Amino acid sequence: MILEYTSRLYSGTSSLTRLVSITHFDTKHNSYTIGKSAWSAMIWVMIIQYPTSHTWVKSVVADPLTGFGKNHTVRIKNTLKKITESNVTYRIEPLTPAIIDWFTPLYTEMVGEKSNAKISDIYTSTLGKEANYPYNALILLEAGIPIGATIFSERKDTLSFAYRIYPNHWQHNSLPAGPSLYAEYIINDYASQKQFAKISHGKDRNPYGYNAGIGLALFKLSVGCSIYLPNGQSDTASIDLDAVTDDILVFAYPQADIKQISQAYLCVGHAAYEKYHSITKYDHLVHTTIRLRD
Repeated sequence: MILEYTSRLYSGTSSLTRLVSITHFDTKHNSYTIGKSAWSAMIWVMIIQYPTSHTWVKSVVADPLTGFGKNHTVRIKNTLKKITESNVTYRIEPLTPAIIDWFTPLYTEMVGEKSNAKISDIYTSTLGKEANYPYNALILLEAGIPIGATIFSERKDTLSFAYRIYPNHWQHNSLPAGPSLYAEYIINDYASQKQFAKISHGKDRNPYGYNAGIGLALFKLSVGCSIYLPNGQSDTASIDLDAVTDDILVFAYPQADIKQISQAYLCVGHAAYEKYHSITKYDHLVHTTIRLRD
């Protein structure tokens, strides 16, 4: 049995290829398994070129629920019905040094837990630089205590995230939408009321798994974000998918003169596959090929 598979390589340059054997090809999830078996097929594997960084952008429309997945939409709607019975509140206000002083330890602790973490100076990159646009903060509170925040700027037609940290779960409430998802709805509603055209969900380093959790990328896809080269360009690097031993998600470099990224590769073991294969639900945002390791 011969199976010919060609990965898409968005570089416009020549690439290296290698012929390897696969033991299983899952057409439902568009995935394949490398290894030995009683039967084998042949598959072409390319060394993928990718941008070292990328940005996430979401269009703003009148309905703030637009772009959220079906499950997220249900959770948010049910949370909005219960929110007045909870002690969860929020406020949006101009960014101040006092807010930065409170936010910085929270940011440093949560980001510092990640592998290959990159800690930025929040004051220097916001209030400490000359800018002709304001910085604000969406602060989420539980029982009157701040638990997380989004620091963002307002630029012409774009609401642009600078920093965003929230806990995974509520401490004193049981709401269908967690803090991060609820805050995402609030910022979408705010952007809609202020008539912004789009939300920039920040710039991340590529690949995930090495620089940030794969779950972060899945969350941004689940709320309707598309992926672009930062300012239309980015430094490039390459990766041999056959040599990958860690769980990673890498976004491939788009074709020449195209800014939007439309191809991704998820290279994972069986345990991580169960956790992350839902990425295939967002094929309308990015087409993902899954490589499942033995």
